[in-house]
Amino acid sequence: MNVKKLSKYRNLILIFIIYIIFWIILTIIIGIFVDLGTKINLTQLIPEQNLIIELTFIFAIILPVSSLIGLIFGGYIIAPLILYIHKKIYGSKKFYGILQIKNKQNLRILPKGFFPVLMSINLASLLLTPTFIELILSAEIVFRAEEISKLPMLTQILAESVALMITFGLTTTFFSSVWFLRDAGIIYSTKKKIENSEEFVEVKSIGDWFNTFLKSYAGIGALITYVIVVYNFISNFLTDKGAITNILNVPILILWIGMPFYLAISLIPTLIINDLLEIKRVNYIKRIAEKLDIKDTAIISFEFRTSRSVDI
Repeated sequence: MNVKKLSKYRNLILIFIIYIIFWIILTIIIGIFVDLGTKINLTQLIPEQNLIIELTFIFAIILPVSSLIGLIFGGYIIAPLILYIHKKIYGSKKFYGILQIKNKQNLRILPKGFFPVLMSINLASLLLTPTFIELILSAEIVFRAEEISKLPMLTQILAESVALMITFGLTTTFFSSVWFLRDAGIIYSTKKKIENSEEFVEVKSIGDWFNTFLKSYAGIGALITYVIVVYNFISNFLTDKGAITNILNVPILILWIGMPFYLAISLIPTLIINDLLEIKRVNYIKRIAEKLDIKDTAIISFEFRTSRSVDI
C-alpha cells in the first residue's frame, strides 16, 4: 500500500481505534455499575466466561469480522447470483450495458454503512423471542433474568448484542452485493424496447435495483423497532419513575438509540478492504457479466431542448 492510499485511510483507522477503546471502557463501566462484571456469562456462542470481555469481543472483533465475511460472500457469490436472476427474468425486455464508473476519491462511512446497520438492528430485534433468547443467552443470564430485568434497557441491549453476531454479517452480505454490482457499472435500460413509443426511457443500475428493496425494508423496519423500544421505555419510566434503576436506563437508552452510528464505524475495516479490492472485484463482476452476454459499453447522455410556442 503506497503512502497516498495510507493517508486516505488514516483518519478512518484512527476512528476505528477510538471505537474499540470506547467499547472497552464502556463495557467495564457497565460491569462495575450494574454489579454483573465477571460474575455472569453472556452467551455460550463465545468461549469466554466474562460478560465484560464478551461484550467487548462482540463489538470490537466479532462484528467487524462478520461484516468482512459478509463482504466476501455477498460480493463474490450473491452479486453474480442477483445478476444472473435479473438477466433471466428481464433479459428479453431490457437492454444491458456496462457503464464506466470513475474512481471514488473519498470513502464515506455513514452513507454506505447506515442502511446495513439499520437492517441488522431490525432483524436482531425481530429475533428476540423468548425461545431465541434462551437459545443464544447463557443459562446464567436466563436464570438471573428477574434481577437484570430491573434495568429493562440493559436486558434489551445485551440480547440485541448477541443477536447482532448473526444479523450483522447477514445484512452486510446483502448490501455488499449492491456495492459490487454498482461499482461494476452494470445497468439496464428499456431504450431499445420503447424508442418508437411515447413511454419514458428507464435507465437503472442493477445494484440500485436490488438496493431499493433492501433500503425500503431497512428504513421502515428500523423505524418501527425504535418507536416500540422508546415507547416501552417511556411507559416503564412513568410507571416507576422513582426507582433509581429506572433512572439509570436513561444513558442506556441513549446508547441504544445511537447504535446505528457507532455500528457503522465497525464497518470501517470492511469498507477499507472493499475499497482496496475495487479493481479486482469490478473485473470479477464484468467477467461474470460477459458470460451472461453483457458486453456493450453504455453511454448515458442528456439532451435538453427549449420548447417553443407555435403561433396559430
